[in-house]
Amino acid sequence: MPAKTRAKTARRTETATPQWFVFAIIASITFMLCMAINLRAYTEMSSEIEQNERLSVELERLTNENLAIQEEINNLKTDPRTIEREARKIGLGRPNEKILVPIN
Repeated sequence: MPAKTRAKTARRTETATPQWFVFAIIASITFMLCMAINLRAYTEMSSEIEQNERLSVELERLTNENLAIQEEINNLKTDPRTIEREARKIGLGRPNEKILVPIN
């Protein structure tokens, strides 16, 4: 082999980057990009799960409150004792009944 050819070949091997190194860099960049995308999706999903749990608890509380109010409305429409109790709260009484009013 002539000296010039050997020198060019030697220079090429010294300065050329190995193929496995280029592949490793590309694979690393791809891996980091995928991890960044997955991390973002994971954090969004976690916040959505927390919000869903909070809304489920609030929904249950409001449903229970709604049922209690519906029961109270039903009692005010049909139960004579409940009607009388509420009437007495606002100062009403039965006909010919004496109502005592505190002076204080």
